[in-house]
Amino acid sequence: MYYKPSYVPQNGAANILVRHLAEQLGLKLNKKYEIVLASFLAVAKKVNGQAFDWWTGNQNKNPKLWSLFPHVTNTSVRKVFKLLEENEYIVSSTEFTNNFAVSMDLKKPNWVKAQRLPKHFLEAAKFVENNLPLILVNKPEFEGDTKSWDNQCFSMLKFDNNQVQQKFGRDYTFAYRPVLEMNAYWEQHPLYNLVQDEFYSSSIRLFRNGSIKSGSRWYGGWTVISPDQRFRLSIDGQPIVNIHINAMILALLSSLTGKPMNIIGTFEDIYSAVVFQLAGVSNAREKVKKVIMELIGAGNPYKKAPSQDNDILNCTEEFIQIRDLCLQAYPALKCLDEKSLNLLSDLFFHEANIITQIMLTLKQLNVVSYPINDGFIVKLGDEVKAVDTIKSVFKSYVASFQKCNNLPELDFDIALVVKFNPTNEFIIQGYSS
Repeated sequence: MYYKPSYVPQNGAANILVRHLAEQLGLKLNKKYEIVLASFLAVAKKVNGQAFDWWTGNQNKNPKLWSLFPHVTNTSVRKVFKLLEENEYIVSSTEFTNNFAVSMDLKKPNWVKAQRLPKHFLEAAKFVENNLPLILVNKPEFEGDTKSWDNQCFSMLKFDNNQVQQKFGRDYTFAYRPVLEMNAYWEQHPLYNLVQDEFYSSSIRLFRNGSIKSGSRWYGGWTVISPDQRFRLSIDGQPIVNIHINAMILALLSSLTGKPMNIIGTFEDIYSAVVFQLAGVSNAREKVKKVIMELIGAGNPYKKAPSQDNDILNCTEEFIQIRDLCLQAYPALKCLDEKSLNLLSDLFFHEANIITQIMLTLKQLNVVSYPINDGFIVKLGDEVKAVDTIKSVFKSYVASFQKCNNLPELDFDIALVVKFNPTNEFIIQGYSS
């Protein structure tokens, strides 16, 4: 667990605690200090007496760190840290190795423990994360940096906010406005995490490889929650439904290249076109998915072996077998090359654009939605509107792309998985002609 200055008080107990702490530290409370103090209290509540990583506000003014938190300053965080330490609200701890700080190349990481906080107020206090940056752009990556990109996306060097605006101009404004609009909407309908007893109403759209037309998935506090734990979330006091777009990256690859899949009629799972040919193979679906993503990520349809960190496939022969079956079932894979739109970063960009359009459309229908990569969280009862919107926006987006690029218009409809709880799901079939 680590400290990040992105929280504000959500209820009266939290407000009282923040004001009390500011008085004890001799601080004149303003927005910056409110965020810094509320974030300290939020993480202290989460760890419940354990050590946590205070990796911001140290002596190292690393721009890749501070670009993550534009609503506070290095000076304000360092000042609060010093005052908390002097007043014995935090004490140094050596219980853990600071792997995250090491990955951020920080020279002076800090592991600390909170103490002397009013327990009854802390237990009653609720906080909401609503001060994350709206747009982040990673600087150009070297070959090999993309291997585990989703896991290390926040540790990569970033352009600061001024650099992004100057470098990308209108494209930045175009990307910025939807995030601003959704964050403002979410403030009215925060997502509540019962397990952590906290709220989320803020998301980042993260672009990659030095481009504002690469990557661009949405990230928030809820995107790191395990699938089973998501059903402990709620919106406006109502339970949630998780809607997942089946094999969206593969569906996009076929749609954006104008190459139909060798699937005719309705289907529940795109991958089944290959899976049924692998009778007796364990974890066949996961292996098919893994091979496809490796081919797309490499930009090479004839990749000869799995990656070294692939712990799913048993051997190279199995990889080749599945690869060849995939090339037969999904001809779009044969279009792959390192310079085309088929690379993961570009497909993620189109995926995120579709996700963004879906959320904005649902907002117009008074449906609150929170994105999770290629899916959504919505309130129970809103799933029908959400399913209809997801399908219609996907079809209109790819149809527009096909028309603009003189590609054949495919008669294709995505499949969706609607989950009401970890064991109760309903599949909305797709269609391919």
